[in-house]
Amino acid sequence: MSNYPETAGARPVAMEGLLYYTFPIFDRFAREFRAGFSTRLGGVSQGPYASLNLGISRGDDPQAVAENFARFGRALGFDPRRAVMSQQAHTVNIRLATAEDAGKGLVRERDYRDVDALITAERQLPLITNYADCTPLLFYAADRRLAATAHAGWRGTVDGMAAATVARLQALGCDPKQLYVAIGPSAGPCCYEVDEETAACFARHNGAFGPMARPIEGKPGKYLADLWLTNRALLVQSGVPEDQISVAGLCTICHHDLFYSHRIQGEQRGGMIAAAMLL
Repeated sequence: MSNYPETAGARPVAMEGLLYYTFPIFDRFAREFRAGFSTRLGGVSQGPYASLNLGISRGDDPQAVAENFARFGRALGFDPRRAVMSQQAHTVNIRLATAEDAGKGLVRERDYRDVDALITAERQLPLITNYADCTPLLFYAADRRLAATAHAGWRGTVDGMAAATVARLQALGCDPKQLYVAIGPSAGPCCYEVDEETAACFARHNGAFGPMARPIEGKPGKYLADLWLTNRALLVQSGVPEDQISVAGLCTICHHDLFYSHRIQGEQRGGMIAAAMLL
């Protein structure tokens, strides 16, 4: 896998003719839990969607998207017909997904909206959230056998999606000290440029971990925001042990040949997914 970037927090996997990433922090739970993050490589979509587009509302050929989901499902080991998909609106709203939700968003209509995170206690119920620079958060609660995936763009990050997900898992009986969390590929602190107003929102979370946004030299009023550090800090403040939080460290803007990036491609592009499932 030397052709593709690998970090301590994220491992590339080539399977079924496509490429996706797994997270070594979950390796010890391989018989209980599975999680992965797609790339843009190995699908059938064409043009700006090439090639593994898993965004269902991007304007791509629905048959191509269905085939891409089938391929990714075979690779990661889940049935897309049972997938539960978020309906993202940059909120901190969380849905507890049950067997009744199987297939919603892909093969069945969703009867919910404004949901940026999903939690489940059901086995073989894949949870799906969507990305193209925003930050994926994947959770496994080892004590209660709960799975979660949460979408944290800049607004969800500063509004505390990471902390809200931990709080909801606690309400379901989870001890935060038994949580294992992966912060997946997203816009990195090397590239994620924001204006002064947005940087001020990140600054609310400055503290022991340092500044969450730094001014860019030679660009007055422009800052580089750190989505990874902000989410990590919020998780630690919520009681998750630092050594149970893993950061993929892969910037989707830097690696736009490997990942779809809204900052690089704009609206006409494909989308990636984070998937988490109990076995």
